Amino acid sequence: MKRIAFLSGLAVSLIGLFVCYFLITKDLDAPESHLPTGLIMFYKDGSPVMLSRAFWKNLPEVPTVLINALISSEDKNFVSHIGIDLEGIVRATVRNLSTLSINEGASTITQQLARTLYLSLERTWERKIREIFIALWLERVRTKDEILQMYLNSAYMGNGLYGLASASNYYFGKDLSTVNLQESAILVGTIRSPENYNPFKDPELSKKKAKTVLAAMLKEGYLTQEQYDEQVQMIDNIAYAEKKSRNTDEEVFWRVVRELNSIGFGLNEVRQGYRIYTTLDPLMMKNSLQLDQNTVAEAIDPFTGAVLAYRGVGLTYPEGRRQLGSAIKPLYYYLALLEGWGLESRLTDLPVKIGDWTPENFDKQYKGSVSLAQALIESRNIPSVNLFMQLGKDKVVQFLQKEMKLNGYYPNDLTISLGTVESAPEEILKCYAAIFNGGVVLQPYIIDAIQDPYGRIIYKASPKVVGVIKGRKNSTMVASSLLLSVMKRVVEQGTGVYARQKVAVAGKTGTSEKTAWFIGGDSQIILAVAVDGENLTGGVNAAPVWSKMISSYPYRGVLPNWEIQVSKAEKSTYVMPTLDTERILQWIEEGKLTLDSLLKLTEQMSNSMILDLLSALNQSSPELARDLWERVKDTRSW
Repeated sequence: MKRIAFLSGLAVSLIGLFVCYFLITKDLDAPESHLPTGLIMFYKDGSPVMLSRAFWKNLPEVPTVLINALISSEDKNFVSHIGIDLEGIVRATVRNLSTLSINEGASTITQQLARTLYLSLERTWERKIREIFIALWLERVRTKDEILQMYLNSAYMGNGLYGLASASNYYFGKDLSTVNLQESAILVGTIRSPENYNPFKDPELSKKKAKTVLAAMLKEGYLTQEQYDEQVQMIDNIAYAEKKSRNTDEEVFWRVVRELNSIGFGLNEVRQGYRIYTTLDPLMMKNSLQLDQNTVAEAIDPFTGAVLAYRGVGLTYPEGRRQLGSAIKPLYYYLALLEGWGLESRLTDLPVKIGDWTPENFDKQYKGSVSLAQALIESRNIPSVNLFMQLGKDKVVQFLQKEMKLNGYYPNDLTISLGTVESAPEEILKCYAAIFNGGVVLQPYIIDAIQDPYGRIIYKASPKVVGVIKGRKNSTMVASSLLLSVMKRVVEQGTGVYARQKVAVAGKTGTSEKTAWFIGGDSQIILAVAVDGENLTGGVNAAPVWSKMISSYPYRGVLPNWEIQVSKAEKSTYVMPTLDTERILQWIEEGKLTLDSLLKLTEQMSNSMILDLLSALNQSSPELARDLWERVKDTRSW
C-alpha cells in the first residue's frame, strides 16, 4: 500500500509538473523575437555603425578563450545539463529556505537566457519556477549552440549595452573576435553584476572580478597554474578604451527597420547575424553629432536618392510634419519655368488683399515690380503669391502631388504659396533632388545591401524612380538649369548668404511659424536642415547650421551644366483687382512706396492692365490716379 501511495503521489506530482510546464510554455514566442533589437550595420565605407542596443556575433566568430571563460565561470555543466542544474537547485533551495530569502541563484546559462528574454529581475519564487520551466523548454526547442549564441548576444553588459560584442567595442574599442584572455575575463566578469563590475564603473573592481573568472578556468582545467599566474599579472596592466558617448541617433535604427519592412525583411530575421550595409557617409554622420535636439538634418545624393546623413526625430512623413515656409517656393517656380516663364519675367510687388488675407513681404517693403529671379533670390512673398495665382492653385497642387510626389497636408487656400503645406525633410529633399537632377523624382533609401550570415548578398539597392517631371514649353533640364542658377544667387547674394562656401551652393531658405529651413547643395549632395522653435528664420538660424555641417565635408560645389535652349519667355498677365489700394496709398503716404516705383511697374503692363490699375486707384485716391496717368500717358500709344 505504501508503495502504491508513493507511486500515486509521484504520478500526481509529475502530472502537476507537466501541467505547470505546459501552461507556462504553451504561448511563448520564439526566443529570437525577444532578443535586443540590434543590427550589424555599416557605413558606406564599411566601418561599423555603433548603436546603443547590440552588435550581433555568430558563435563561430567568438574566440574559444571567451567561451571557455564563460562556461567555467557561469555554467561548467552547460554542455551536458538539460537546462537546469538539479544539484545546484537543491543546494540553493535549502539555503534559501534556511534564511527565508531568495539570495541563492544556481542559474545555468539557459536559465539566465530565459530570464533575460521572458522574465523580470524580481526575486520571487514564482519567477524562479517560471525560469526553470522556460529553461527546460528552451533546451527542447533550440540547440546548445543556438542557446549559447543568443546568450552571448543578449546578456546585459552595463552602460545600456547588450551582448558581449557591443561591450567589447565599447570597453576595449575592439571587435569581439579579437579579444584576448584578459579581456575575455573582464567581459565575463561583468555579466554577474553589470552595473558594478563593468570597467567604466570601477576599473579595479572589474579586474578583481576578472581574476575570479581566471581562477574558475584554472579549476576546470582550461588553464595551467603557470598560465593562470601569467594572466593574473597581465590583468593588472590591461588598458580600457577611452570612455565615449554612443551618439549614433536611434532614429537611424528605426529608419533602417522601416525600410527593411518595406522591402520584405523582418527585424527578427535580420538581427540574427545579417549585415546591413547602409548608404550613410561616416563623416557626414559625424558632422551631424553637433546638432542640438531642436535640429534635424538629412542629406541625399540627388542622382540616386541614397541617404548620406540622417539625424534627429521626425525626418519622414507623417511623423515629421512641419510647415515648409518659403522652402516651397522653388517647387512652383520650377513649374513656372517649365511653363515658359523667364528669369526676367516681371512680377507685381505691391500690397494685395485676397479676401481677408493680406500677405506681406518679410521686410514689409514693396518695389512695384521685380523679376522672377529677384523675387526668389530675395524670397519676396507678394511676387511669389502673384506667380502662384497666375499659375493657378489647382495646377500647382496637382504638380506638387502628382509630379513632384510631395506628400503632406495641403490647406485649401492660397496660403500654400507661402508654405503652409505641412511636410517633412525627406519629402522636400525628394523634390529638390528632381530640380538638381533634371526632373526625376527618386525615393530616398538608406539600405544599400543586405548580407546573410553565410556571406551571401541577398539584397542590393538601386535607385527607385517614383515620378518624372513632364517637360512643357521648356524641357525639365532647361527649367532645372535656370532655377539652379537662381538658387545659386540665393546663397551668393540673397537670403541664404550664411550658407556660402568657397565653391558654389544652390539652395533656399524657409521660415514658418515654428521651423526655420535651409535646403541646398550640389550635384553630389543635397542637405536639408530644419531648426524647430519660435522667432527663427531660415537665413539666420538654419543656413549657418547647414554651412557648419558641410564645411568639414569634401563638398565640391559642382552643379549640373546642361546645354540649354530656352523658349521665348512669357511676361506676366496678372489681373489687378486683388491690389490692396488702401495699403498702396498708406505706403505712398509713409514714403515706403514711390510714384516712380508705380511708374516702373507700368512699363511691364499692357494698356488694359494699366487702365485696371488706374481704375482701382481712382476709387481711393483720384489725385494719385491722375498724377500717375499724367506720367504714363505719354510713354506709349493708346
